[in-house]
Amino acid sequence: MSRMTRRTFIGTGSAALAAAASLRTMVSARAAGANEKLNVALIGCGGMGRYKLGNFCDSKQCNVVAVCDVDDKQMNEAVALVQAKLGTKPEKIKDFRKVLERKDVDAVIIATPDHWHAIPMILACQAGKDVYCEKPCCHNIREGQAMLAAAQKYNRVVQVGTHQRSMPHIQAAREFVQAGKLGLISMTNTYTYGNNYPTNLGNDPDGPVPEGVDYDTWLGPAPKRPFNRRRFHSTWRWYFDYGCGMVGDWNVHLQDIIMWSLGVQAPTAVSTSGGHLLLEDDRDTPDVMQAVYEFGPVPKLAPKGFVQTYTMRKTSGKPWSCGGYGMDLHGTNGYMHMERGVWRLEADREDWDKAAMGQDSPFRIEGFKKEAPGADGEAHLAHVLDFIQCVRTRKAPIANIESHYHSVVSCHLANVSLMVGRKIFWDHNRVLCFKDRELTQQDTEANNYLGREYRKGFELPKV
Repeated sequence: MSRMTRRTFIGTGSAALAAAASLRTMVSARAAGANEKLNVALIGCGGMGRYKLGNFCDSKQCNVVAVCDVDDKQMNEAVALVQAKLGTKPEKIKDFRKVLERKDVDAVIIATPDHWHAIPMILACQAGKDVYCEKPCCHNIREGQAMLAAAQKYNRVVQVGTHQRSMPHIQAAREFVQAGKLGLISMTNTYTYGNNYPTNLGNDPDGPVPEGVDYDTWLGPAPKRPFNRRRFHSTWRWYFDYGCGMVGDWNVHLQDIIMWSLGVQAPTAVSTSGGHLLLEDDRDTPDVMQAVYEFGPVPKLAPKGFVQTYTMRKTSGKPWSCGGYGMDLHGTNGYMHMERGVWRLEADREDWDKAAMGQDSPFRIEGFKKEAPGADGEAHLAHVLDFIQCVRTRKAPIANIESHYHSVVSCHLANVSLMVGRKIFWDHNRVLCFKDRELTQQDTEANNYLGREYRKGFELPKV
């Protein structure tokens, strides 16, 4: 297929609006029955895209009819995976719009880099397709608003890949908290550690675009830059042009469980410190970050609100793959810790000082440790199965975009606070930052970071 250029891409000009209107008139051509397999297509054939595609194949409920990527090599690897698992050969399509035009596609998997989530997701909803979108759903808050509006307006089932929600032990821990067994909660913590010192990404010079890559389309809405392998596959996430840093890439999983467990939608204030302090590469996302969130009252769990912190280091500590991550909740009855393979409780005393003096102060609850080996891999498949079931029933999936939007906004706000260098106050209803707790003085500088400037020809579709 010919290379997709900015001139041909759907933007917001007259031709773009006409194309979008055409897509909006389309409806899903198939209404798969309860026992009929769904036809799915993959947009974004990188590592996570292929992993997720494998889950859809393993569900035994799907046909894979097309794969799409701007990199021929990645598309070929996705085709090989489908052939190995299903014995079929999906069509290779380099322009995702051609995927959305196919009447036989019921749902699309969007596993592109973060800066390429919103445009195909919105157009997929307009084309009558259901969507499984990798996390974080959006590159910025304004995109998240548009994606949420598209899912609601076109009545689409949209699952986001925060698959920790599909882990039974995480669900059990959440139920424990919501039942009040942890007591009243005043503080929660999430953290991701690692040590990439000193050079990590390195400092390789710019180079030629790899053969078979449509690099201009890969850049899409992001600024035009020379090709550099450090800003390309996998490591793109450490540059704000394309990703959100660790707070959006990893903490979105953890933040989501904290907010889901406590039933909160948005912080009232965020203050972030840190930056690119030690690593000798040219990333512009931080290698050290400390974000402090303030949340308002939660009935029966946090009567006057609670504080949430996120701590990130890429300069010391275990990597996430060796246990350098976690979610903590501190209640009056005890301390709860959650990871993808375990949750445990350390019971607290009513008053430790009284106990030290020999006075009676019994434990309120028993401490325990409950392991869940293999939960991570199992949850990936369970998350996909939940999505498939919801496509059939039209019910909301466990990580629907309506819920995920709130978690991802909180992560983006940590970056906004870091960029402006001060505490920001958030009005969830107006989707605006303010300089004061009373929400009377809009923070113009912070609000400028709620969206982005889109490269001409790659603008966000109208909803």
